Amino acid sequence: MQALKNILAAIVLGLSASAAFADLEPGQTLPRLDIELLDGETLTANQLAGKPVAYLFWATWCHVCRAELPTYQKLHTQYQARGFRVVALSLDESAAVAKRFWAITGYTLPVAMRSDALREAFGGIKGTPTLYVVDRAGRLVKKQLGDIDPGELEAIIKQLL
Repeated sequence: MQALKNILAAIVLGLSASAAFADLEPGQTLPRLDIELLDGETLTANQLAGKPVAYLFWATWCHVCRAELPTYQKLHTQYQARGFRVVALSLDESAAVAKRFWAITGYTLPVAMRSDALREAFGGIKGTPTLYVVDRAGRLVKKQLGDIDPGELEAIIKQLL
């Protein structure tokens, strides 16, 4: 009987945990979050308010991510003056690994580790890369698992600007 109670408790906990990390869907508004960057700075919710933002969940071990990062760097640089931002959120096991990779590659777009708050805001990340693009109001307009055509991404950015 106790074993059955333990199993039922585990099921209930599992269901509540998955509900807490429900996936963000297009049209939903992203919670306003401050993000601690790997360089020690904080990217505040106020700094991103009113700007279209691409949140890219990536990892150093993800070959697709590594191939796409130059595109994200280019788009960030090209459209930053018009308000567009890219925030790279590493899924690596340690900040040291992501920092070392960022230093070697010379990328300048903001990079952070995925935190519990980000996990709760975006939901479970099912693979890398995973992209979330939000509009100026903070509403999700594009969610993409896997690579994205750079032309499609640029068209989305231009539409949001």
